[in-house]
Amino acid sequence: MKLIFKHCWGGEPCSGTDIIPFEYSSKEDFVLMVLDKFNSKYWKDNSYCELFGSYLYKDDIDNLEYNVYTLDEWFEKNKYKF
Repeated sequence: MKLIFKHCWGGEPCSGTDIIPFEYSSKEDFVLMVLDKFNSKYWKDNSYCELFGSYLYKDDIDNLEYNVYTLDEWFEKNKYKF
């Protein structure tokens, strides 16, 4: 399944948004895999983790399901209507 990961990062003096397309078996499976990984010992020993080259913090992981979209969901949410 084609998915999109959206990650907003930064603060002062700079910020941005990473939009990362990838493939995984399903949106739900991806979220569960990431949550399992970062609820492991690794997460408990670090204040952040890395996913797709983006540094994620606890709030990012807690809200992960709201930042992963199917291609259809992404298109519907972000399309321009003329």
